[in-house]
Amino acid sequence: MKGDRLLRTLRILITMAAVAAVAAPVFLSRTPWPSTARDYLERAGVADSGAINLVSAIYLGYRAFDTLGETIVLLVAVSGTISILSRSGASLAPGFGSVAADNASFSLPQDKPTTHTLRTHLIEVVTGKLGPVVLLFGFYLMLYGHLSPGGGFQGGVVIASGIVFIAIGSRRDASTWLTKASALNKIESLGFLLLMSAALSGVFAGKGVLGNPLDGPLFGKAAFIIVLNIVIGLKVGSGIGFMCIAMLGRHRS
Repeated sequence: MKGDRLLRTLRILITMAAVAAVAAPVFLSRTPWPSTARDYLERAGVADSGAINLVSAIYLGYRAFDTLGETIVLLVAVSGTISILSRSGASLAPGFGSVAADNASFSLPQDKPTTHTLRTHLIEVVTGKLGPVVLLFGFYLMLYGHLSPGGGFQGGVVIASGIVFIAIGSRRDASTWLTKASALNKIESLGFLLLMSAALSGVFAGKGVLGNPLDGPLFGKAAFIIVLNIVIGLKVGSGIGFMCIAMLGRHRS
């Protein structure tokens, strides 16, 4: 008992020391606040990008290369997680360890008590009804991220939640295309291909990598941000949804 208590205390002290080491430079640093960049964004951010939401203007405009790197990291993380889980013998949802099974889909077991056949599954009913609503909200965040809080990453995570809700709310014999491994894998691959195409499209328009080829009287400056938000949202939503459904495990026979 004393040994366990000592080990627990040691872990707490190490954790506190690690947190203090990370937080100390923030409070002890005398580096001035980047007021020049702040003032410039406040003054010219909307005019430069066309996005009222300056967060979208920053991560899809001024720092678009960082965003491209983040999507690549997400792609590697999802692929690596599924690969590690598959090789470790984890119980993945059918088809999600290997996307070769095109007809593989996920559904929960029907373990309703025989003595209460009229009683519905609370989780199944709630998630099944909320799934489409959550998907719609995710698409709203994705499409209007340049005008209000939201964007491709935020909307993509909400879309992934909607996909998981639909998967949990699907009955065992139901076939939902959006929860199939092959469908999610194709959407993520298509999203990454479109993102790379959008990143290189500026080169052919003479604007450079991740330059805005749609900047003109026909579309406006914000059009390219909308396109990037849509592409990133589809990729993030399908990738995270794929990983979450895979880790939900197999249904019982």
